[in-house]
Amino acid sequence: MVLAGFLDSIADQFFSEFTDSSVYFVMAAIGTLLFLLRVLLLMLGTGHDGDFDLDHSDGVEGHGGEFSFFSLLSILSFLMGAGWLGLACRQEWGLGSVLSALSASGFGFFLMTISSLGLYYMRRLDESGGYDVKNCIGNMGRVYLKVPAKGQGRGQIEITVDGRRKVLDAVSASTEIASFATARVVGVQEDETLIIEPAT
Repeated sequence: MVLAGFLDSIADQFFSEFTDSSVYFVMAAIGTLLFLLRVLLLMLGTGHDGDFDLDHSDGVEGHGGEFSFFSLLSILSFLMGAGWLGLACRQEWGLGSVLSALSASGFGFFLMTISSLGLYYMRRLDESGGYDVKNCIGNMGRVYLKVPAKGQGRGQIEITVDGRRKVLDAVSASTEIASFATARVVGVQEDETLIIEPAT
């Protein structure tokens, strides 16, 4: 208890000008706003299943079936949970700085874990059903990574395949296609790489 009191006094002195309650409020407000925005974008199907995942080398959240603890959604969950609980500990329950920080961190990591598990099971459900990339021939999509001119490499395109939003490898049938440009699928290679051309 002596150590806790000592740490409490140090924390109180550290937050004497910019209080820890202010920190918790900023964390909670930013975390909640961005969390709700991220969930809304996921529900609308905007972008891929997410936007980054520190456990995957391809840099896309929700790509692959492995469990990932760190993602944009889980980090926002931590900020939101830790912020609101930390604020409640200080303002409503009158707990000390150290105990509030420990409680807030614990709750934040709990919500982070829940979010990570949720994304993991969403990915598993998404991968449980097969799809045929040939079904997107003739469909329009949005270039995710720039596609070089024919024979000069490949990029990626975001497109709906059998009702699922996917980011797939793509090569150009003619000229270079810039990121975010709209393109049409004109064929599929044996390795399921899409052959695309600029939309007219």
